[in-house]
Amino acid sequence: MDRSASHQSLPMVPVLLAFCACFVDVICILGLFHTFTAFITGTLVVLCTEVFHKAENASLKLFVLAMFFAATLFWFTAVSRLVRTGRVTVRHLFAVEAALVAAFMLVAALGDPGASGPLSAVTLVAVGLSTVAMALQNVTMLTILNHHVPTTMMTGNSLKLVLGIADYFQHADTRSDSRSRIVQQALVLAAFAAGGLLASLLMKIAGFWALSVPVAVLLFLATVHRDSLKN
Repeated sequence: MDRSASHQSLPMVPVLLAFCACFVDVICILGLFHTFTAFITGTLVVLCTEVFHKAENASLKLFVLAMFFAATLFWFTAVSRLVRTGRVTVRHLFAVEAALVAAFMLVAALGDPGASGPLSAVTLVAVGLSTVAMALQNVTMLTILNHHVPTTMMTGNSLKLVLGIADYFQHADTRSDSRSRIVQQALVLAAFAAGGLLASLLMKIAGFWALSVPVAVLLFLATVHRDSLKN
């Protein structure tokens, strides 16, 4: 994709997307057989632990990996073409992601995957919808928005936070820039943790209906996001 077509975005976008990513993953871990659909590295790690012990659960992780790669390829190809021709905006992509998470919520809440089993139709559909939604978030964040901040894994953000703190004390002439990077990374990390904690609490209270929270956040982003192009 032509990077000149990157969009200016509000600073809160990566913060709120990190909140949504951890929220969705915690719901998936608690309700969908310890499956990650945003943090795909986690799915790979769990697959390695289950392949010789829980074969049916391991098959679900393989399904997630296949869905994620296929969905990422689809979204990158489709979004690149649509943005280049001006037929879609970031607002639309946030709205589509919200719709996918809402569909995931309805399927899981009404179908009860926990009672159906890891390879049941309801589980596969629910996991598939969540994986497609998170793949879209990754593609949107990394190829369109000008904030190249990971929102589904925090290793890179943690490293940037530490390096920002080091730069702040070592280079007095660039402290203003270092301070802004420290604040941004700290907010993303805090939002990620907050999303996970809230998801854990609400999953216990409301089950899969807790997913209405990230749906609302994504609809909020679709409403307030500026779609001006970066020159």
